[in-house]
Amino acid sequence: MTRILAAIAALTVFAAPVASNAAAATQVVDLDGARAYVRADAGAPLAAVQLFVRAGLARETDAQNGLAALVAELVLRTPVSSPGSGPATPLVDAVSARGGSLAYFVSSGYVRFNLQAPPETLPALTPMLAKALAAPAYDPATLAAARGALSSQISEDEKDPRLVGLAMLRASYYRGGAAFPPLGTPATLLAFGPADIKAFHDRWYVRGNAYVAEVGRTGPATDAASRALVAALPGGNAPTANVPDTRPYAAEPRRLITHRDVLSPYVVLGFAAPSLGDGDFAAALVIRSLLTDAFARPSATTRPAALRGIGTVYGYDVAPAQMALWINGALVDPSTGLGAVSALVRATGDKPLPAPLLNRYKDRARGEWQLEALSLGDRAWSIGNAVSQGLDPDAADAVSAAIAQVTPADVQRVAKRYFLKFDVALILPRTQGQGG
Repeated sequence: MTRILAAIAALTVFAAPVASNAAAATQVVDLDGARAYVRADAGAPLAAVQLFVRAGLARETDAQNGLAALVAELVLRTPVSSPGSGPATPLVDAVSARGGSLAYFVSSGYVRFNLQAPPETLPALTPMLAKALAAPAYDPATLAAARGALSSQISEDEKDPRLVGLAMLRASYYRGGAAFPPLGTPATLLAFGPADIKAFHDRWYVRGNAYVAEVGRTGPATDAASRALVAALPGGNAPTANVPDTRPYAAEPRRLITHRDVLSPYVVLGFAAPSLGDGDFAAALVIRSLLTDAFARPSATTRPAALRGIGTVYGYDVAPAQMALWINGALVDPSTGLGAVSALVRATGDKPLPAPLLNRYKDRARGEWQLEALSLGDRAWSIGNAVSQGLDPDAADAVSAAIAQVTPADVQRVAKRYFLKFDVALILPRTQGQGG
């Protein structure tokens, strides 16, 4: 609380912007109608080939939540074999057995498959993934395995109060697919039969919707892999998904309450936030750094998220974006934390940040931004996510320079525009007899 009060008391001085530039590094490779966005890193031991298919939550109707994840899970569970490899095994296991890794992620606008391996291994891995993409298995055993894997992950996510709160806030802010749980629910997954799943796959897994991001030790092997994955999809285009619709925030926060098997309460605040390509995005990152520093405790090492009093999740995978801020009630009194955050935001909107404070949070924001794209998979996502929103593939590279140019007036304007109104999700410990 002392740190918060000190920050509020210091909001009196103006600071000057600092200019810098970032050079573009991504190359575009034609894949016979689709594109690969290639970021070479000769020092990397591996390469990531990340296929983006515009078959995410935005493609689901109200009666189809879970289909996007179920199709992707079926791809990974589809039995495959290669010459001399013995009996067919699930694709994800076959890839792992040959020294690679394969995972998928569901977002509002797309599903992405991240294949990562030494480049020399890709010729053995790519045909298997291409085959599964073209024709996932819909037999009862594979479908049961996919449902089981998704239900298990949903159960794990339900144990994390931050994810529970985030899901509640997304459902409150967005309308349509962007509001849906990314993996569906166990109940919705049971409602889909092979015909439903195949229809979704055949409708949205088309070449005109797909593109690839290559990162790491790229070259002929990764280009060939990208070309094979895109070629595995049938030709054609699908209509562009609509921009997600949102509900305006009210003058008084909406309070969303649920109970879970947690030891202490969590408070999660949801704010509207600038999207990646928005001119206010950099200033929002500075405000994010200011807010997450509010309850920081001195430590010689980085604390695990579960041991922090406060944290954020910035959902800029979709436009319009949303930022969520969570407060761990075991470390910070929820009422005190909620009041302090509200006071800090209002003070930031009322008075310009003094130069030393602004520079501190700009430096922190730049560091946090760089940490968001350390792994090859994250770097590939950074490129593909920008492309999905119609931006330059190197849009994320320009963010550090934009942060350096943020002024006190920028922070003040963005705080007023985005952070004065919010919704609140309360995740409370479950007592005997209480449900969901």
